Amino acid sequence: MPDESEISPLALSILELLDERPMHPYELASTMRDRHQDEFIRLNFGSLYHTVEVLERSGWIVPSEREKEGRRPERTVYRLTDSGRDMLVRVISDILSQPRREYQHFSAGLMFMHHLTAHQAADHLRSRAVALQAKHEKLSGILSELHANGLRRLALIELEHKIAMLDAERKWVTDLEKEILDGRLEWKAGMASGTEGLRRRHVSSTH
Repeated sequence: MPDESEISPLALSILELLDERPMHPYELASTMRDRHQDEFIRLNFGSLYHTVEVLERSGWIVPSEREKEGRRPERTVYRLTDSGRDMLVRVISDILSQPRREYQHFSAGLMFMHHLTAHQAADHLRSRAVALQAKHEKLSGILSELHANGLRRLALIELEHKIAMLDAERKWVTDLEKEILDGRLEWKAGMASGTEGLRRRHVSSTH
């Protein structure tokens, strides 16, 4: 049985949707896509069915009925158990209250950016800022559409947060690009490994 720290965003989404009403896996996937939750979780049918099986083995969801429509294969409808609801509340509480160490590709790119020339780095950052702006505009459009369809702000708060983080990152990346081009950020391609090692030891000691 997975513990709270091993509950994936996909598993959390399944528990949350089943807290609304019983559903079969196809309906779960459709609802996630309708609500654009696939912007925040890695969603495919293979991982969905595997996660459903894990949650069932853990006793957090159980089959409630089997549904048959025409020539379609029989579908199992799942419902949330009391222990599943308790786990859902505990995991959400933990995520909101306790920051977790997250490993992101962009952080790794920044860490090793000095292996590029200053102009190469600035060009790549400019491209990232353009991509971030495009993503910001796409999600802002989705948010407006969902609001127009009657969804409350609380139901879309994670999308609002994502948009705010995209905007903040775009501004930070744009400022960093300008610092590099203006020469305000001291640049030395291929910085000494000893300096990097000292910095990493300092960062590690703070966690």
